[in-house]
Amino acid sequence: MTDRRTRLEKCFAAVFASLDADEIPRATKVTVSGWDSVATITLLAVVEEEFGLRVSPEDITRFVSFQAILNYLESRSAEGHGHRSL
Repeated sequence: MTDRRTRLEKCFAAVFASLDADEIPRATKVTVSGWDSVATITLLAVVEEEFGLRVSPEDITRFVSFQAILNYLESRSAEGHGHRSL
């Protein structure tokens, strides 16, 4: 199975089509043009679909960078949350 990082990169590529593959791991709300509240909700939906989980409203504020989201997914995996393995 594809690892978490690769799956998250796929999510970012789907939402931010203008980003080059090498830019994705460094992507943040500050550095990505067009990463606004709508893009955050879109990214949230794509991540939930890809990883088979529900992100609580309190956790949406953590969606501020590729690395922060990856850390969030890793913490969810460690806690055993989600419908399928992350």
